[in-house]
Amino acid sequence: MIILAIYTTWSVAVFLFLIGLQGPETTIRQFGGSQAVYFNFGHSIIKGTIVYYILIYHLALPLVQTRKWKKALVQCLLFLILLTTYEYFWNFKTGNPNIGEGAHISVRTFLITAVILDVIMVMMSVYVATLITSNEMHRRKEELEKQKLQAELSAIRYQINPHFLFNSLSFIYTKALKTSPEAAHAVHLLSEIMSYALDDWGELGTVPLALEVEHMKKVIEMNQIRFNHMLQISYQEHVEESEVHVPTLALVTLVENAFKHGDLNDEQDRVNIALNVTGNRIYFRVSNKKKKGPKEPSKGIGLSNVQQRLQLMYGAKQSFVIREDENYYSNEIIINL
Repeated sequence: MIILAIYTTWSVAVFLFLIGLQGPETTIRQFGGSQAVYFNFGHSIIKGTIVYYILIYHLALPLVQTRKWKKALVQCLLFLILLTTYEYFWNFKTGNPNIGEGAHISVRTFLITAVILDVIMVMMSVYVATLITSNEMHRRKEELEKQKLQAELSAIRYQINPHFLFNSLSFIYTKALKTSPEAAHAVHLLSEIMSYALDDWGELGTVPLALEVEHMKKVIEMNQIRFNHMLQISYQEHVEESEVHVPTLALVTLVENAFKHGDLNDEQDRVNIALNVTGNRIYFRVSNKKKKGPKEPSKGIGLSNVQQRLQLMYGAKQSFVIREDENYYSNEIIINL
């Protein structure tokens, strides 16, 4: 609708300019006569709106966002060929007097003009797509800053003083080390995990993938110690590119959710954790059989927070999928960097 309004305003302005420049009779004759003015004018507006919509939202925006030039150029070239073919038949084969023999314009002149106009339209579409992308990134940045501020306020309101917490854990670790090395190790893991969760990871709150995976494994190890190494967990990892970054605690939250609500003792239906990083694509999935009996209370804040952060950081380049039935539950994150 915005494109339609802008293009209509532009067309009316051009029409009025032509009337003022060369007079109404000449302008009306160029549009095919007084009876055909409204039809040709409407056709021009509808066609231009559709063309710019396709160029901006289906060709230029994916190009600006993904930087896949080869694919975008091929698609754009095919679209412009189709558009030029349509305009040729419209102007030369339908008896439309707007262009063609009635206006004494040759096919060669028409094609040269069409190519020039196509280049201009493509340049304008890329420029508009760049503005849209820039505004979207600015909006996401503002949303992330607001969320970060809210998270900081919540942390100040609810968290125990970190120094007191870590000093207490250090004391417990020292006392337990002689009598129960395994319990002391669990306390040490807990201390490192909480330190990681409370640390400041910059404006966007992202960390190297290797660091997130390291603390995710610490969560798994700590829970294994907690349940005497009886948990049935299957972990698969294939990482080709370790330099990528992910939102802090995104993977950890999904694993913790499985520990909280999953049946961890069924050897036939293990908790499955899979991480696959190839090229510029991150795939992470956690699936589990649901725990029978009373369920632990949960507000779903953790998963909702992960979903919102992924959407704000990566937009259409990510997907967060939750699948659930009566017996099974799974979370799946896909990020295309």
